[in-house]
Amino acid sequence: MNLQKPMVQAVKLALSGAFLSTLTLPVSIAHAQQPQATEEVIVTGSRISRDEFSSSSPMAVYSAEDLAKSSASSIDEFLMKTPEFTGSSLGNSTNNGNNGGKMVNLRGLGYKRTLVLINGRRQVSSFVGGPDDLGAVDLNTIPMAMVERIEVLKDGASTAYGSDAIAGVVNIITRRTFDGVKIVGGGGAYTAGEDGLDGKNKDLSILMGTTNDKGGVAIGLEYHQQEEVIQESRKWGENATWPVYDSATRSFTDTNQGSSNSRKITVSGDINDQIAAQDPSLAGSKYIVDAKTGKTRAFNGGDTYNYAPVNALMTPNERWGLSGSGEYLIFEQSPLGAITAHAELSYVKRTSSQRLAPDASFSVTEFNGNPNEWVPASNPNNPFGDNPNNDWGISGEGVQINRRFVESGGRVFNQNVDTFRMNVGFEGAFDNGINWDFNYVFADNSEIYETQNYGRFDRWATAVDPDLCAADPDCAAVGVLNPFGDYGSISSGQMSYLSAGSLKDQYDTQLEQITFNINGDMPGLPAGDIGWAFGMETRTDSAEIKPDEFSSGGLTTGGAIDALKGDQTVDEFYAEFLVPVISGLPLAEQVNVEASVRYSDYDTSAGDNTSYRFGVDWMFNEQFSARSVVSTGFRAPNTVELLTQSVDFPVAENWCEFTDLRNDISDTAKANCAALGYDGMYEQGFQYQSTLGQTATTNNDLGPEESQTFTFGLVWTPEIVENLRMSVDYFNIEVDSYIEMPDINAMSLACIESSNFSAPACSPFFSAYGAPNNTGIDDASIGVTQDAETPLGNLGTLTTSGVDFATDYFMDINFLSAHTLEMGLSGTWLGEYEKDFGELGSIDYVGTAGTEDVFPEFRVNTNVGLVSDSWSVQWSMRWMDEAEDIYRPAAITTDAVAESVLYHDLYASYNYKNLDFSVGVDNVTDVEPPQYHSGFTMHTAPGVYDTMGRRAWFKVGAEF
Repeated sequence: MNLQKPMVQAVKLALSGAFLSTLTLPVSIAHAQQPQATEEVIVTGSRISRDEFSSSSPMAVYSAEDLAKSSASSIDEFLMKTPEFTGSSLGNSTNNGNNGGKMVNLRGLGYKRTLVLINGRRQVSSFVGGPDDLGAVDLNTIPMAMVERIEVLKDGASTAYGSDAIAGVVNIITRRTFDGVKIVGGGGAYTAGEDGLDGKNKDLSILMGTTNDKGGVAIGLEYHQQEEVIQESRKWGENATWPVYDSATRSFTDTNQGSSNSRKITVSGDINDQIAAQDPSLAGSKYIVDAKTGKTRAFNGGDTYNYAPVNALMTPNERWGLSGSGEYLIFEQSPLGAITAHAELSYVKRTSSQRLAPDASFSVTEFNGNPNEWVPASNPNNPFGDNPNNDWGISGEGVQINRRFVESGGRVFNQNVDTFRMNVGFEGAFDNGINWDFNYVFADNSEIYETQNYGRFDRWATAVDPDLCAADPDCAAVGVLNPFGDYGSISSGQMSYLSAGSLKDQYDTQLEQITFNINGDMPGLPAGDIGWAFGMETRTDSAEIKPDEFSSGGLTTGGAIDALKGDQTVDEFYAEFLVPVISGLPLAEQVNVEASVRYSDYDTSAGDNTSYRFGVDWMFNEQFSARSVVSTGFRAPNTVELLTQSVDFPVAENWCEFTDLRNDISDTAKANCAALGYDGMYEQGFQYQSTLGQTATTNNDLGPEESQTFTFGLVWTPEIVENLRMSVDYFNIEVDSYIEMPDINAMSLACIESSNFSAPACSPFFSAYGAPNNTGIDDASIGVTQDAETPLGNLGTLTTSGVDFATDYFMDINFLSAHTLEMGLSGTWLGEYEKDFGELGSIDYVGTAGTEDVFPEFRVNTNVGLVSDSWSVQWSMRWMDEAEDIYRPAAITTDAVAESVLYHDLYASYNYKNLDFSVGVDNVTDVEPPQYHSGFTMHTAPGVYDTMGRRAWFKVGAEF
């Protein structure tokens, strides 16, 4: 049991918190009120009580009112629109590669490096997209109805919270008590659907409670439902496209070409040589049995499978939540001070699903000594078999065929997730200002994944072999499979025989945490009292994977899932001091110095670690102040990272395509491509859906990630312009020995860039096809990077730096009945985001767009609004800079740039007695997502851009 947490007391932090922070977009009217008397509180990132202005860390604070002004049905939908969250987020718009989870990515450093807390204490982690990745909190599990505010700490906080807070902290403060009843209902829909409204959602929440002079309780109930939308509902998503070279115009044209796993036949190198000897133009070709003539011919782009229409663009999600909290003063006086008991309970049930194109006999592994899509020569329909149907006189050969099982209706992935969390504890307060708290947290997350319509390798091997099929009564009853026939030719009985049916895999995680904290003030210095805090924590995190028998056996194209069970325990101790060193001097109205240290001792290979933090908050005068932090941090490898062995299927770039045109590889690489048999104008000719497998082997010596963070910021509230506030913060974060799989494309590029394929980057590659010298690039008949086997390891250094900036202004007006005009601007300039892959070199990702992550140089949000006593209106804009395709240069594609994008959002509210009405329109101008070559989903990034279009929404609330 482990880790820490500050005791975040419930306080009204509305506006002054934003002042000390880097303000972000939805700047609510709460930010525009006059500052009120400051109150001693616990600020995220520290355990010492202070006023909201006395923090050396950049922070953004979002109130419940900010959430109410947005269309967000979950916290990720709100935060992903703010500039400090970049790279990509995980949510309803992520179909392929998600498991229904919702996660945010602070600074683009990864979900697992953004620590999510509830009231300063931990929530149980969840699996990120599948069985290979654990460590981030699923924001579906946060009870939205109970949220009072969200504090985003934008520097490292390992001394306060221990592991995982490398990028920063999202601390979600929920209500402890409530007096009355509040009901809010609403919904929304997208207007871009060809048949009218689609992607409808419904939301309902009930908050109720009561208070007295001893304490109170709050109970929240909530329901959320999001409908599914598939890609064919958007014109830009109807067809999978691929750029094809036109030699006449010497240019590329987008054509409707999809997956090559579409009745595509691959023959051996020997057969290829025999065919090429008769017709040189067919050298290296794939083949297909023509549905009209029944003859075998070369496979071309017109034969590809259009997978786009049936994929989900917006995934369905249904969520039920019940939560409660309360506090009660049990002793006004005791030897341990005034003692208050408190508790938090929450239960969230989530069902979600994703939809992908039908499964195929993808070439992903071997089965019984042959590729898993193997068809023997004895199959009566094999065009190169014992009864050949080809014009080249070749017979007696087994072949491979990537046959798409359209008859199955497509792959469906369902999740049923139950999350329970309990926190109970006591708080004590002495008359001398010393406070203490003791907390116990237990949380459990149980996920059942059901997968439908995967094909079975063992049944395939039987169904395509006449002898094996005859020996199996179930196969004999439906007949020998003809995988070469046109779509629709596989009978329902054969499809049922081939299918694995419903696979059910179970994933469980648990968290157990005990903390004790004590803090107070020590008088003595002329500039003020010294604040101090001490504490100790222990935490146990555990994870277990119980795969279905077919999953564990690796009998489907989903790959093998290993059974896993493990846990890790950490014991921690920390100390923190806030020292006021100067007060009341010219240019030094108040200067505070912060120092903290934390020691962590793990029972795994993470070992022990000591983190430190130093900060300075320098208030020159009432108008101008500066703040700076230097800190270290760490992230211990989680249970899955320590124990798992898995296979990933990354998107692989063929660096040897169009070497005469591309300008992003060296002459050495071009020469190596030529040596492998690639012509300088070699073209794959259609979209090759890679089945490259990158195997992650277990690494028992996996160590922790360690980081160094530096921030420096200025805050200015000029007297000459009343109610204007500005802030600017520089950040620099360096993560050493970050845990990740080596980038497959960086490996293959480093390999072919080396003389005679001599680079160490070549060694992880292997091939079942006998490619020479472990080159990392196979011969032209394969056309893609080879399989690779690499340990999940501690790689090199990940560095990011940039500047956050914000302006907040309001003024009194008399326009219609409006009394306040408010304006806000916030943004982030990303100066550096570089990954060092050790011997594989490094890549700076600033201004690039990858398969899923996009790192625009600038992200800027702005808003303007009018406020009256009974109504308000707000117009917001969100802008992201353009980003260049990280893999494909413009010379060999139709679009190598994700264009800049500007979204407009409108909001209006009206209050009548105890009723609140609000409406909004997001993406008013119905901007389509930027598309670029390497975007994994329809050439775009759904975790970054709005893929759905214009959305209208409303909310109605009543409070009694």
